[in-house]
Amino acid sequence: MNLPHGFFDAISRIKTNLVYFRANYAVVVLLVLFLSLVYHPTSLLVLAVLVVFWIFLYFLRDEPLVVFGHQIDDRTVMICLSVLTIVMLLFTHATANVLGAVATAVVLVLVHAAVRRSDNLYLDEEAAAASEASGLTSYP
Repeated sequence: MNLPHGFFDAISRIKTNLVYFRANYAVVVLLVLFLSLVYHPTSLLVLAVLVVFWIFLYFLRDEPLVVFGHQIDDRTVMICLSVLTIVMLLFTHATANVLGAVATAVVLVLVHAAVRRSDNLYLDEEAAAASEASGLTSYP
């Protein structure tokens, strides 16, 4: 860990680390959301149901997700689950808590991604190329 040398170095680190630590950052965001909703039991129940979706659709999945003959990559699944989580939690009338938690989590993730050196990460070239590709691909 060290400070980036400049703005473009920070952006490069953020891009690399967001891909490499994607699952870890998702856990951090879900944990911050949980902590912000301790005094909102309805929101916690909704979050608990959504965490089950996260576990089965994102964290524990070994095979690619296939929907209507199309393979969905991890980035698309994460984006869809993130939007679903935030929207469903906003429906529980804990708007200030949800928005504050998401803002806090984004700041934590971006600070870590900018400060964490990315020169010693072992990215698979295919995984890095896949992260740049479209989220929807045909399944043979």
